[in-house]
Amino acid sequence: MTEQQAYALKIISAEQPAHNKVLQTPAQLVLFPLNEEDKALIAAMKEKLYELKGVGLAAPQVNHHKQIIAIYIPEESALLRNNAKAYPMHMLINPSYLGIDSAGVDSDFEACYSVSNKAGKVPRFNQISVQFYDEQGQHYNRIETGFYARVLQHEIDHINGTLIIDRLTPECVQGSMEEMTNLRRQELSSIQRELFDRLMKEKQVKSKQ
Repeated sequence: MTEQQAYALKIISAEQPAHNKVLQTPAQLVLFPLNEEDKALIAAMKEKLYELKGVGLAAPQVNHHKQIIAIYIPEESALLRNNAKAYPMHMLINPSYLGIDSAGVDSDFEACYSVSNKAGKVPRFNQISVQFYDEQGQHYNRIETGFYARVLQHEIDHINGTLIIDRLTPECVQGSMEEMTNLRRQELSSIQRELFDRLMKEKQVKSKQ
């Protein structure tokens, strides 16, 4: 990957049949030490997620079939969620998770950059055991909870070829992006709603640029 290619990452969509293989089959393990191509991809994914303003991005979403995910939860995103806090940009390589059944399962709103026509309340484990490598090849095994655990499950699903449309079973609250955006807004507090409206307006302005 050249530097020019690295900074031209584009989100691919499940609505595009040509991208089904990348989005719906397990991604390849990454070897250490990282090669220059993987380093360039990681740098580009960070830039892309900053551009998107969080909260998570998996390599298959930018048409790279590798087990790499980026997480960045800005303060504003955390304020719109329960049991959430901000997280700086960081990468997880070859990540996997196991749900902790005793902590239960909860459903909350999720959308996906790679699914443009549907969103909904996706059931996720409240607590997970996650293991991964960082960019230096250091291995970690942690217990994570709350919104961060939800984001991890969403992104790790991507590298396993699973999308939110696979998680949204018939009994789940679901619908078009517009329907779910309106429903989510209704469930926010008045303070959260003001922030939500501002962020949505900024997003609309940016999309027209």
